[in-house]
Amino acid sequence: FWQRRIHENISQNKGTNRAETPNRGEKNMFKKFTDRITSALGNDKVRVLESMGFTADEARQALTATDGNVDRAAELLLVSRNNAARQTEGRGGNGSDDADDQLRRAMEESLQVEEQRQLHAASQASMAPPSSTAQTGKKKTPAKKKASAATVAKNQVMTPAGRAAAERFESSAQRFGTGANKQKAKKKSAGKTAAKKSPPRQTNFGGGGGATGGVVNLKSSGLTSHHPNVKVPKKMQDKSKEEQILRCASRLAPHPPAVETILRALTAVRNDPSNPKFRRVDKSTAGYQRTLQDKPGAEDMLLAVNFRRVGTNELILDPSAVDHALLYLGISALEEAKNSAEYKEAKQLILFEKDLRAIQLASDHSEDEAIKRANFLSKCPSEPPDGRGALLQLNLGSEKVSRRFDGDDTLADALHWVGAHGSEIYEKVMSREWCIVDLNRYPVAPIDCEKNQKKTLQYIGCWPSGILEVRPSPEKWASGEDTNMAGSARGLGAASASMIN
Repeated sequence: FWQRRIHENISQNKGTNRAETPNRGEKNMFKKFTDRITSALGNDKVRVLESMGFTADEARQALTATDGNVDRAAELLLVSRNNAARQTEGRGGNGSDDADDQLRRAMEESLQVEEQRQLHAASQASMAPPSSTAQTGKKKTPAKKKASAATVAKNQVMTPAGRAAAERFESSAQRFGTGANKQKAKKKSAGKTAAKKSPPRQTNFGGGGGATGGVVNLKSSGLTSHHPNVKVPKKMQDKSKEEQILRCASRLAPHPPAVETILRALTAVRNDPSNPKFRRVDKSTAGYQRTLQDKPGAEDMLLAVNFRRVGTNELILDPSAVDHALLYLGISALEEAKNSAEYKEAKQLILFEKDLRAIQLASDHSEDEAIKRANFLSKCPSEPPDGRGALLQLNLGSEKVSRRFDGDDTLADALHWVGAHGSEIYEKVMSREWCIVDLNRYPVAPIDCEKNQKKTLQYIGCWPSGILEVRPSPEKWASGEDTNMAGSARGLGAASASMIN
């Protein structure tokens, strides 16, 4: 508003028949009027222009004419000084013109140039093609940019100040890498174009639930872009029957009772498929819950040979769904699982726990066993009081017992304590049919009880605590082939593994 009023006053003064310079009264009124307007502007902008070599009055007038824009005010003052210098040179150095009159004419010329620039910018914007965001229908807020002196100099007639500003802009672009920013923008736009070309890939991970059924968008999760060669495994029901049977047999290998139960069931169906008793599985029975309940791959194996769920507690194989090829494949896969190392190890552990329970219960029915246990117990040293000695824990299958020993007690004392829980346990340990391991060592390995009987518990690493466990011996340890299996040393003052071995 004020800029328009100043422009109208200048135009009126120029068109009158008065002298080119207004009278003193109008001049004072105009000066008071502009001072009252510019007093509201911040002093910081005036100081910036004063630091460039302009006076405070010139700075306030220029800021008023440019709506407080420091860049445009500086350009305006530079243009006005250049014009005044050229006029002074044309008149032979006559400086009789009033300085305020020169400033007024310079402001008038600058305002005309600014109007032409805005008109040119509006015409260029109307001729520009529509942007991609307008075509897609998405709204995008245009980024606001400050009109710098270099931008103004490109759209108007180049003055000496404009040329200097353009040179400063080009030098700053070279120093701070404006071209590199353009390259980054090009790469970003190319990446977006490539992402649009590749359609999103959806995969079901088997989670289920919800309206999507567990479908995961690989594009949104970044797997497509970061791991393009990743192959997501299929769900069990999406695989072929042969793959399902082989996978279920592999998962059942560490569970010997489940393997043997399903093997007997499939064999019975193959031998007599017309018997409905063999084609029906009741999941509520104690036998199913003991051997097959919650075993990985058990129910999936039955479903793979065409059993179907009926309610929540039954699996039924219809006579028309009996497939002898699938039954033969299931039986062969389970028999192969019985030859695996996992099956053999789990089977050995089951037999070990069964024998261990029988030995522990023998003292209730055998007087000789009770006498042997009492003899072993008499050889054990007295237990230290609370707060002294090392706490030693012994795992016998699912049973755990513990007592305290002094640091100078030997491994033989601990073995006598083991014999007090079953004389046959002591005999099997010394014959290497079974072994004792220290669970605090890594890797867990059998302790050579015969060699280290006279070694202290501190020497073998069971001080200030130890966890011993009775286990079935590995094949190499039972045969005496591998005698260098002790793990890393542990405990206060313990000997190294090489010394123990």
